[in-house]
Amino acid sequence: MIGRLRLGLWAAALLLAGSAPHRAPVQQQLSPARFAEAAKELQQSVLQSGPHLKKPTPAQGKVLRGAIETTRRFLNGTHPVQKMNAARQVLCLSRAYFPEDLPGLEDALRVGGGVRAPQLIGERVQRFPPQARKVGIQGTVILEAVIDQEGCVRHPRVLKGVPSLDGAALAAVRSWTFRPATLNDKVVAVYYVLSVPFKLSDPD
Repeated sequence: MIGRLRLGLWAAALLLAGSAPHRAPVQQQLSPARFAEAAKELQQSVLQSGPHLKKPTPAQGKVLRGAIETTRRFLNGTHPVQKMNAARQVLCLSRAYFPEDLPGLEDALRVGGGVRAPQLIGERVQRFPPQARKVGIQGTVILEAVIDQEGCVRHPRVLKGVPSLDGAALAAVRSWTFRPATLNDKVVAVYYVLSVPFKLSDPD
């Protein structure tokens, strides 16, 4: 039965996080009015995933791929910046569950010269691992990722790690979305260094 339902994106996000009860989700279509809500839910799912994202079921995958198609069509139009940003977040957070890369990613550039850096959309959210906090581990994890032509984080890797915090740092950067880097006003993929600080003084 679940395969026949047009799942609500929020339900798919909760299922991916493993926190939804076992019931048929409400049938709701993803619309521009719900981009911000969907982005927040998907971000929390990715953030709580740890170093590796759980592979979606076929039904969840169908919902996520539908979200990718919907937001790509939306981003091809002209809309208020806030809605465009939310749509880009839904796009990238949905794409995070799939390995496919955009063509040309192997030609990613370095920021500098005429290459303008990507700009983060929203907050630098992260989740401090409870066990690391409990034993007093803190520090800053340095990573490098490719920010692709759609502003999505691809292939993050740790450059300088902190024991017990690397997985949370990888999950954090996967949950971030950017306005793409540009060269001569054309969007390009770039290698980008990111830092994720974990401080015991930070709130839970």
